[in-house]
Amino acid sequence: MNLTWNQQILRLGACALAIGLSLPALAQQQKVLDPALLMVGTPPPPEYRVTIDNWQEYPQKIWSFQHTSELFPTRLIARAGKVHELPYAMLPRAEIDAIAVNAPGEPAMNWPQMLKETHTDAIVVLHRGRIVEERYFNGMKASTAHLMFSASKAMTGLMAATLIQEGRLDEKANVGSLVPELADSAWAGASVRQVLDMTDGVQFTEIYNDPSSDVFRYIGSMGWAPKLRQPGSPEGILAMLPTLKKLQVEPRGTAFRYRSPATDVAGWIAARTAGQSISNWLEQRLWSRLGMEQDARMMLDPSANEVTFAGMIAAPRDLARLGQLLLQRGRWGDAQLLPAALTDELTRGGDTQAFAVGGPKTRSGWSYRSQWWVNPAAPRSFAALGAYGQMLYVFPDDELVVVKLSSHPNPISAVTDPLHQRALAALVKHLQTKPR
Repeated sequence: MNLTWNQQILRLGACALAIGLSLPALAQQQKVLDPALLMVGTPPPPEYRVTIDNWQEYPQKIWSFQHTSELFPTRLIARAGKVHELPYAMLPRAEIDAIAVNAPGEPAMNWPQMLKETHTDAIVVLHRGRIVEERYFNGMKASTAHLMFSASKAMTGLMAATLIQEGRLDEKANVGSLVPELADSAWAGASVRQVLDMTDGVQFTEIYNDPSSDVFRYIGSMGWAPKLRQPGSPEGILAMLPTLKKLQVEPRGTAFRYRSPATDVAGWIAARTAGQSISNWLEQRLWSRLGMEQDARMMLDPSANEVTFAGMIAAPRDLARLGQLLLQRGRWGDAQLLPAALTDELTRGGDTQAFAVGGPKTRSGWSYRSQWWVNPAAPRSFAALGAYGQMLYVFPDDELVVVKLSSHPNPISAVTDPLHQRALAALVKHLQTKPR
């Protein structure tokens, strides 16, 4: 699908609103700035400098998503030991390039056109434990750690769900009893399970193309966009969470409402229960034991709290290893690193009726369980998904893991959901024809 320049600008309008750029200014940047020259020079020319004021603008994000730890404080998630090499069984390039991903009646689009259209930085596909497709763009390399945005939420979900499976955390317990700091907030009466599945009923708007949405006040306080910081607003995530006092009209547990603060509450609960940070848990439980190639990192807010809702930074093949672990029901060699029942839970998914109330229309019929998006329709999948095109998909029936990291100009997933879903379904169908 080859868009005209005017169509591209209209498509980027929501992003322009979100970052405070006028459409003419955005168009000028799109036409003039060469992404390959970002942060080149000593110092770089002013227009090519990436800062905390413009890092989510386009094309600056092409650089910033691959160099996030150079802009913000982060905490190390260290790898250890011998690298677990992923075997290769690469599909012939002409074969995978020929996979058609367009909808009926639309102009023809193949696999590489889809990758370009969705502003892909990296893609790694594991089928039956072997790499069958791997490509990098925009200066990205296999060794590059890339910001995951809200795909990070799934890492918090893994920790909390593991604590529940191990009997260390009661999913029916109320938030106020576990985190007294939230006893006077709207979170207090919600259960752990409701927070993990985002059915807790706390009122918070997260609409990326509405500058008045609560999410902009939130990211202003947690350091991502200092220019959005409102006078007198709390500094840092843990200070912001108690200020949410209002509830939705629906009873708790009956309606899914996607809100990033729910992840930060879940992360607070998990870290307090385990007596260690999420980054430390990920390091001890996964990064030091899966034969990862690269260290990962977790972003910190101005109060040195971990940005659990969107701050994970990791390399693509390492995320593929994590997906393979989940395919293997938590088993890695002779060790059971995660409870087997956890993968079963993610495959089953959550409450589809609650999801139907407030879930994205582009994910109709899905559910949300422990911070993972679950599609029960064939080909079944559960996924960690984030803004601008970040994804870790696990297809349990098809022995398939797909990692795709991107720098799309628009943060709203609805823009790319239909294309991504068609592409993945076409990939699965193609791989089903392959002999074992």
